[in-house]
Amino acid sequence: MHKSQFSKAGLAGLAGLALALAAWGAPAAAQDWRPTGPVTLIVPSSPGGGHDSNARALAQVMEKYAGKPIVVVNQPGGGGVVAYNEMMNAAPNGQTIGQVSTSLVTDNYRLESIKYDETTYRYIGQIAADPNLLVVAAKGPYGKMDLKQFIEAAKAKPNSVLMGVSGNWGNQDYNRHQIEKVSGAKFRRIPIKGGREILLGILSGDLSAGLLYPSEVKAQIDAGELKVLAHNGDASLDGMPDVKSFKEQGYDVNLSVWRALVLPKGTPDTIANGWQEILRQTMADPAVKTAYRSVSIGYAYADAKATQALIEQSRDQLRVISEEVGLIKR
Repeated sequence: MHKSQFSKAGLAGLAGLALALAAWGAPAAAQDWRPTGPVTLIVPSSPGGGHDSNARALAQVMEKYAGKPIVVVNQPGGGGVVAYNEMMNAAPNGQTIGQVSTSLVTDNYRLESIKYDETTYRYIGQIAADPNLLVVAAKGPYGKMDLKQFIEAAKAKPNSVLMGVSGNWGNQDYNRHQIEKVSGAKFRRIPIKGGREILLGILSGDLSAGLLYPSEVKAQIDAGELKVLAHNGDASLDGMPDVKSFKEQGYDVNLSVWRALVLPKGTPDTIANGWQEILRQTMADPAVKTAYRSVSIGYAYADAKATQALIEQSRDQLRVISEEVGLIKR
């Protein structure tokens, strides 16, 4: 009798131990997930811009850890709308990932009838934080000014400074508004297709200034064609240590752009955990910083949980600005 009871208890104990070991091993197994074929990385921009440069610099290193090719697919329509919709509707099998940025939040404030927001996806993690540079033509009327002189010129003649912005209330417009609010200047906003067109407009003299990513203008800065008056980040810029931030020059402007990778909402935990581990390994590889530096992308990494907290904070800040300018539709 005692022997029988001991056997039953032993069997029950062994079964419990097996379940515990299986549960303990689950996270490791989840992290071992890898894609089974080429991966599509959807990017909400045309080729050549900051988002595109970021995606391609990341993908060349991430392929090593994903174990499969990563194909960057540009979907620039609607300032991100096309890309975000495609990402939302992608099969949740881990073969399609998407790059998102602040427009994921602001689209809900500037557009009606969209079906996505910052809660629509599963986050893999943050991949970058890019400041905007306030740039003018080096040989233009503002080329010999510093930031304060530029601001004072805009205040003295409201709407005389032609500020190029991409589309209708993208990140550049939010930055422009924040500069106007803290400085009292009033620029004339000139909506234009994208960063490259803004750059060409500044160089041709058709625009006075623009707020562009370092990756979009580094070559022209190095060539002496553009002058940087300020950046809106918090730290000194890699490769541009002499460029001061707005804050360092007395203006509380801080709307740098975050970028993150996402999966469709219904992606299983095993796949989501696998991608989070792939990104962690990728961002820990020194080759990423080297690749980012080569195209002037701001390195920043956060895991999925921290990324979600960052985006919630960004949402609150951008909502305040959206209310100030009357953008919120609902």
